[in-house]
Parts: sequence; C-alpha cells; structure tokens
Amino acid sequence: MMQQEEKIKELERRIKVLENHTSPRLPGLKILWFIIWGVVGIFLILTLIGVIQFVSA
Repeated sequence: MMQQEEKIKELERRIKVLENHTSPRLPGLKILWFIIWGVVGIFLILTLIGVIQFVSA
C-alpha cells in the first residue's frame, strides 16, 4: 500500500513539473503528444470499426 502511495505522489510531482514547464523550449514534446494521441485515436477508431463489422456480420 505504501508503494502505491509513493508512486502516486511521484506521479503528482511529475505532473506539477510538467504543468509548470510549459515553456516554448520543448516544441518536440508537443509534437510527441500529438503523435501519441493520434496513434491512440486511430487505434480507437479502428477498434470501433472492427466492433461494428463484427456485430453487423
């Protein structure tokens, strides 16, 4: 239980650092996030299409 709490605190710290670190010095990070969300979005859309085809078959 303590390990989970420590991990949560560490994640919260990292989130705060990322929120404070919205400087224009890291344009690559924004591009990286766009790529990640693009891949996730495509995966979700393809999964949805697959489910629809499976149900309608």
